[in-house]
Amino acid sequence: MPTDWKTSSNRASSTPRRGNALLAGHRLSAVVGLLVAFGWTYLLLGCSHDLANIHNDIVTIAAEWAAVIFLAVIAFGIQKRTLADLGLRAFGWRELLLMLGALIASYVVVGIISRFVSMPTSSLEIRRLVFVPWSLRIGMVLTAAVCEEFMYRGFGIEELAGLTGSLWLAGLLSWMAFSMAHVDRYGLNSSLIIPAVIGAFLTLLYLWRRNLPVCMFLHGTIDGLSVLLVPYLLTHHMK
Repeated sequence: MPTDWKTSSNRASSTPRRGNALLAGHRLSAVVGLLVAFGWTYLLLGCSHDLANIHNDIVTIAAEWAAVIFLAVIAFGIQKRTLADLGLRAFGWRELLLMLGALIASYVVVGIISRFVSMPTSSLEIRRLVFVPWSLRIGMVLTAAVCEEFMYRGFGIEELAGLTGSLWLAGLLSWMAFSMAHVDRYGLNSSLIIPAVIGAFLTLLYLWRRNLPVCMFLHGTIDGLSVLLVPYLLTHHMK
């Protein structure tokens, strides 16, 4: 009887220790994951940021998917999260209507802002995109939509919310990280407002609905118009 009591007592006392160790492990993995999610773009500082540079496009696509795979291992392998924990759930007509509204609003705001800031991409560079294979340009759009939303909205916001205890603070920090990730292309000047505005709409949409696929859809639509449609229209107009 004493032995049984001692054994059960040892088990009871070890349970909190295991729980604390598990919690500490999750926090550590969250911090490591956030460093990767928010810092991967700085590893490409030596690369050209010309969208018409095929080598640069391939390197960027590979880097983004490698980062997402690493984060998925942390979230689903180490932390044992579910898909819904990171906003990966089905969406309905309400989310699609909200996405359409966010798309229109973002283009209106960006259109107004672009009149007052210098754009980092010239019309010549955009026209040169027509010489990039369609398959690669589609890969660029899908990669940015899926990977960046997973990194900054799904993983970034949810992990930060767990660490800070505030979903809105997590959204603010993730939005700032998303905006700063575009410094290499837009520069640290007024033109950075453009990706910041788009990131704000994406962040607010996620905070409102906690639905990652609809954010991916919005992100992909915005990039698709810029990378697939606009170069064709500019080139056709010049003929």
